[in-house]
Amino acid sequence: MNNVKALKTLLVTFYMSFSSLGSAGVDRIDPPNWWAGMAASDLQLMVYGNGMRGCQVSTNYPGVAVDSVTRGDSQNYLFINLTLAEAVKPGGVDLQFVCDGKVLHDASYPLLARREGSSERQGFSSKDVIYLVVPDRFANGDPSNDQVAGIIEGPDRSDDYGRHGGDIQGIIDHLDYLEALGVTQLWLTPVLENNYQHSTYHGYAISDLYAVDPRMGSNALYAELADKAAEKGIGIIHDLVLNHISIAHPWIGDIPEKDWVHHDRKFVRTNDRHEAIIDPHASASDKERMVTGWFDHHMPDLDQRNPLLARYLQQNAIWWVETAGLSGFRIDTWPYLHASFMPSFIDAVMSEYPNLNIVGEETDWNSRIVSYWQRGKKNADGFHAGVPSMMDFPLTHAIIDAFSEEESWNTGLSHLYRTLANDSVYADSSNLIVFADNHDRDRFLTAIDDQLDRFKMGIIFLMTTRGIPQIYYGTELAASHRGQRGDGIRRSDFPGGWAGDRKNAFTGERLSTDERDTLKFFKKLLNWRKTAPAIHDGRLVHFGPLEGIYAYFRIADNQTIMVLINNAKTLQSVDFQRFKEVIGASKMASNVLESQMIDLTKPFSIPKKSAVIFELQ
Repeated sequence: MNNVKALKTLLVTFYMSFSSLGSAGVDRIDPPNWWAGMAASDLQLMVYGNGMRGCQVSTNYPGVAVDSVTRGDSQNYLFINLTLAEAVKPGGVDLQFVCDGKVLHDASYPLLARREGSSERQGFSSKDVIYLVVPDRFANGDPSNDQVAGIIEGPDRSDDYGRHGGDIQGIIDHLDYLEALGVTQLWLTPVLENNYQHSTYHGYAISDLYAVDPRMGSNALYAELADKAAEKGIGIIHDLVLNHISIAHPWIGDIPEKDWVHHDRKFVRTNDRHEAIIDPHASASDKERMVTGWFDHHMPDLDQRNPLLARYLQQNAIWWVETAGLSGFRIDTWPYLHASFMPSFIDAVMSEYPNLNIVGEETDWNSRIVSYWQRGKKNADGFHAGVPSMMDFPLTHAIIDAFSEEESWNTGLSHLYRTLANDSVYADSSNLIVFADNHDRDRFLTAIDDQLDRFKMGIIFLMTTRGIPQIYYGTELAASHRGQRGDGIRRSDFPGGWAGDRKNAFTGERLSTDERDTLKFFKKLLNWRKTAPAIHDGRLVHFGPLEGIYAYFRIADNQTIMVLINNAKTLQSVDFQRFKEVIGASKMASNVLESQMIDLTKPFSIPKKSAVIFELQ
């Protein structure tokens, strides 16, 4: 059974379960279903309903036992701790509630069959190129859901911080474009419900952790996206927010336990002192304020030290993998979580999906701070967070500096060389996400003063260096916003995603010459990258920048790739004898983007402000 059919069955079962419990006041159970055959035998159910705290619960379902019941501080929450036998069968688990001495009707809790091979699913890797999309700004595939009853904010495309109407259907409609572009993973900023009065387009203030925002579509449509993307060789990376929720989340009005949210639901801003994490001189108060402070008044900060909340968040992540067929997670604001929660969360998810990949967001420029969180890192304090992948913000800053500065011994390309030289601090530098821009940063072309030649040099570097490259929607069109700033501007609408758009990137209609050429360049580069094992898994050997030339090699058993970047203001002559230790006996090389052969025994002239990729013959 595919994801969509399973979800439709689930919705019917879910409705029938609660219709039998109307008299009990049970309004909701999280998670709304589970699966037989999971690695973990424990399952925590959060039951919400009027006066549920005082109820008792039992079950007669074979292979399921009520281990214990935990009562929160609110009168309306009950936590049921179940144990599932290894051989438990899918079906409707009867849950009998006894409240105020009265035996109520049974609820039939859905225990589903897992998709075959679910636990062996493969996560994203250095073979992939990730395409980051802000769904509200990509394409409006279903205008009928722009305004939804019960959801506060409606559409306003004239407002940079308003809803514009992009949705999951819009992404489904343009999977052919993404396949042709050559991307193999889609990272969507959060698609879950953000029911607040304004600025909900970005998705990071979630009001329901188990529901896709109806303006985006539905849980079933999200699963359909994953299924249809998989048919085109594209995985889905879910943007997971563990640090905070929306001020509009029902928990804020009726808190399950008093320590569920930091500072008793009162706003105290974080100090954003990432250095405090590794600083041996840091005060305890600085470290505490870093992780307990809120981002903003409308984003209450969660306290993951609460064991009930910790298990809720673990199960929520697992539920989305199973429900939507995910290939991994990007975890928002990773260093703001409590350290005690981190390894247990990663272990809970990875024990179910050993080959899944998870990337944490740490925005600091310091490689030592970013590396602190990665799986396998031996930290001086003995802490091990266990995140397989991290966002390589230090290299992002180096890319901007490298291609915005004029070249000298200590500027320009030296930033790339020095940053990569710091890879010794990482447990696995090949599993870092590398990028030139994203939804929180200025567009790459904007950051380098709209110099298109330097832009292409940067993109070639991004696609051929170690790690997993991520591009931001619109970058393939040389998107820029020179003279304008702000998150709403950085997250502008993709041209052609709305009916009546003057310009359409999906069809090519009215694209400028630069936009057409850049899109063609991206398609050629990304689709070549799919075929290059040395770029996927080859070791990196680089030579320090000399006279404006930075040279590096990606070396695998059956392929060697050489990249030359000339950041000088003039044409430069390259003598390949300098690279003899890598080139060895090779006499010829092919230019992979231009179908041109060169003789490695002779000097090569590389134009100013350009980059070339060669495969050694």
